[in-house]
Amino acid sequence: MRSRQYGPDLTPPWKKTRPAPEVAAEPGLVVEEAATGFCGAVIRCEKTAQGPVVTLEDRFGKHRVFPMEPRGFLLEGRTVTLVRPASAAPAA
Repeated sequence: MRSRQYGPDLTPPWKKTRPAPEVAAEPGLVVEEAATGFCGAVIRCEKTAQGPVVTLEDRFGKHRVFPMEPRGFLLEGRTVTLVRPASAAPAA
């Protein structure tokens, strides 16, 4: 029996997801975590052994920490990828 050679990607182009825009996680930015629906303002971004995480604070003052995964957050109803903000250049 002969096998057929297929290309590396069998997914039709119309089914491929577009990359979500990257948004800097600046303090005060209000986002919603896509999986849980937790909505809050960015408090801080940190590097951990498991990867970068962002801490959100909701309107009641509750803090929760989430991994900064691709397509993991909603900003004004649109899926985005949060990235660490660029650090300020040291003063010369």
